[in-house]
Amino acid sequence: MSEYVLIHLNVVRPVGAYSAAHPNAQYFFGQLPKVFAAARADDGLLWHNHGARTPDGRYLGMDDIIAHTSDRTEDNFHILTMAGWRDVRAMHRFAYREPLHREGMKTLRDWVDRSEGPTMVLWWVPKGTRVALADGWERLQKLRSEGPTAEAFSLQQRFDPPGN
Repeated sequence: MSEYVLIHLNVVRPVGAYSAAHPNAQYFFGQLPKVFAAARADDGLLWHNHGARTPDGRYLGMDDIIAHTSDRTEDNFHILTMAGWRDVRAMHRFAYREPLHREGMKTLRDWVDRSEGPTMVLWWVPKGTRVALADGWERLQKLRSEGPTAEAFSLQQRFDPPGN
C-alpha cells in the first residue's frame, strides 16, 4: 500500500446570474447530500472537504453559498470540493462511474464556467498530511499557469506517487 494519498480539488463556478433559487443551484444543493453519502460509503475515499472561494480570495463554508447572489459570472464564488483518495483508479471510478455523481456532472455541465482553464487538479501528499482548500486553489493555479507537473496534474496527464 502506498505511503501517499491522492488529493483532488474540483472547482465549480456558476455561469451567469446566481442565487440559491436558480433551478441549477436547487438541483446542485439537493444532490449534494446524496453524493456526499455515496462518497462516504466508497472504500477508495479517505476524506472530503467542501467550501467556496470568493472573487476577492476569502474562503467560505457551504452555508455561506446559499445567501450569495450575483448578476454575472465574474462576481460568482468558486464552489470547491477537495478529497483524499487511495489512488487515481478509486477517484476516477467514483467521479465517472458512480451513477449519481455522473448524472450530476452531465446535468450541470453547461452551468460551469470553464473560461479560467482546468477545473480539477490532482497531486500526491504523504499520508497524514493536512491539506487546506487554499492549498488546493494554489495547486490549481499552478496547473493553469504551468501545465501538468508532479505538483499539480490532471487525469489526462498523471504522475505516480513519489518514489514509484
